[in-house]
Amino acid sequence: MEKDQEDILLKDRSSRACISAGYRLYMSNFKRIFRASWLAALVFAALVSVGGTMMILQPQTALIVLPVTVLIDALFFTYGFSVLKQHQETGSIGWSAHWYSFDSRIFVRTLIAWLCTFVISLVVGCLISFGSIMLVQYLSEYTALASIAILALLVFALILPLTYTNMRYVLADKAGYWSNLFSHYGKGLRRWGFIFLVVFMTALIGCVCYILTSLPAIILSLAGNEANTGFLYGDPYNMPSYIGWMSALVFLLIGFIQAYVILSFLFPLYYMYGSVEAHEKEKNKFNKEAL
Repeated sequence: MEKDQEDILLKDRSSRACISAGYRLYMSNFKRIFRASWLAALVFAALVSVGGTMMILQPQTALIVLPVTVLIDALFFTYGFSVLKQHQETGSIGWSAHWYSFDSRIFVRTLIAWLCTFVISLVVGCLISFGSIMLVQYLSEYTALASIAILALLVFALILPLTYTNMRYVLADKAGYWSNLFSHYGKGLRRWGFIFLVVFMTALIGCVCYILTSLPAIILSLAGNEANTGFLYGDPYNMPSYIGWMSALVFLLIGFIQAYVILSFLFPLYYMYGSVEAHEKEKNKFNKEAL
């Protein structure tokens, strides 16, 4: 019973408690999560393998895998959101009945959330660019740079609450994206500091793990770039004949591991979303009782 209370979603937690609860839920249910998502993780790893190998052998063609990345990422994260939705509804994460199970509705909502966030970021980026041009024309160099930096920080501050609204959109599974955004953005804005701490600390942990698991790929990439640069200047291509399949295998293994490093990012955000919801409910209840 005590464990159930620790893992419950709708509970007003501190940022540290959200991170702790998120990783605890992820690690204690990793076998179940792995069973439900290993095939999607393998597809994700295959994309990483193709992109990484092309970066070493033919860097100029590596960008062609980018359009596929959004779909594959949404596919893989669908499994993460699926187990979180199950936990939200039942209080636990059960074993998947089939290794090929797939929630198409969550996949669509995940993809919509990512695409809408991209559109918002693109619009905001254009506004920053336009504002930067105006500032450079009418202000001194240092004043313009300082103003651009402040503007960029302001935009980041305004975009950060989307972390909460996107989690709510996928997991609440009721309203459309824009109606959810307009109705609940204010909640995220009011808890900005809390959201920032959860996102920052989780991202920091994720980046450290990501970099550590990327070391073999970084070494291969540096060696490949050096060989390609030397080849352009007339030097022999000093890479072994088996570099192609070796790179593909290394990137495949790294991509598979990193898929689960990235997936773990969702779980602290899950409790962040639950904490904001619980805080708002307690606040509304208090206001009603005070009347």
